[in-house]
Amino acid sequence: MAQNPERRESLAATFERHAEEEGKILAQYRTLVEKLGDGPARFLIKLILTEEELHHELLRATAKWLREHSGADGNAIPPGASAEELLRRTEQLQHHEKETIEACRSLRSDLSGTGGELLSSVLDIMAMDSEKHHRLLTAVQKMIKG
Repeated sequence: MAQNPERRESLAATFERHAEEEGKILAQYRTLVEKLGDGPARFLIKLILTEEELHHELLRATAKWLREHSGADGNAIPPGASAEELLRRTEQLQHHEKETIEACRSLRSDLSGTGGELLSSVLDIMAMDSEKHHRLLTAVQKMIKG
């Protein structure tokens, strides 16, 4: 991460500006949810809205983190913690994410030809989320290994 305090502040401000823009998009999604009634399209838009709210919070939290931390990566392992245990736990979680991806893809293929667009879409996003989680766990493993 950038060590220069001015650069960190610039990055934090960029994240905050993007969060403000996300706030406007959130309002549009909320309006759309209200107008869609109670059908499957509303269900899918509510899923998007939930993720957009998470993105909004992630942008704000990242800006805050940039401002509160010096930029030194520091040690990912707290004093007294076991790197081996932390790696074992992250590997277990990665295995779970891989199983989730496989299960979602298997269920989705079982739906083939049933016209289940809603269920197919939900299974796709669940698999993508697990792929994202797997990627984040890989980053944590790299941090633990140093």
